[in-house]
Amino acid sequence: MSDFNDIARRNPKGAEMVITSFGYEIIDNRDLGRSLNELVANEGEKALRKIMEVHPDKDLILELFGNNKKEQKGCSCGSCMYKNMSDMNYLNANGVQATQASQNASSNTLAHQTNAILVVSALFIATALILKNK
Repeated sequence: MSDFNDIARRNPKGAEMVITSFGYEIIDNRDLGRSLNELVANEGEKALRKIMEVHPDKDLILELFGNNKKEQKGCSCGSCMYKNMSDMNYLNANGVQATQASQNASSNTLAHQTNAILVVSALFIATALILKNK
C-alpha cells in the first residue's frame, strides 16, 4: 500500500480538503489515494507538502526525524564537549583545526614528505654525475 493510499484511507476528509484546495473535483471517493498521487504528479512539491500536513502520523514522523538538535550528553568539560562536537570537527569542516595534535601530525607529515623528496633528488643527481664521469 502506498503512502497516499494510507493517508486517504486513514484521513479521507484531509485528503479531500487537499485535493479541492488545488481546484480539482473529486469524482470517486473510493480512489482518493490515486487522486493524491496524480495531484503530486501534476502540482509537484507544493501538493506533497500539503498532503504531508494531513498525514495521520505527522507528529510521530516529526518526533523521530525532525530537525531537533541532538541532546547534549555528559558534562560541560572539554572532553565531553569535544565528543558532542565530533561531527563538526570531521575533516576540518568548521574551518578550525580540531586539536593541536592533528595540526602537529599534518605538519610532521609534510616535513617527512619534503625530506623524502630531497633525499630522492640528491640520489638521482649523484647517480647522474657518477654515470656522466664514467
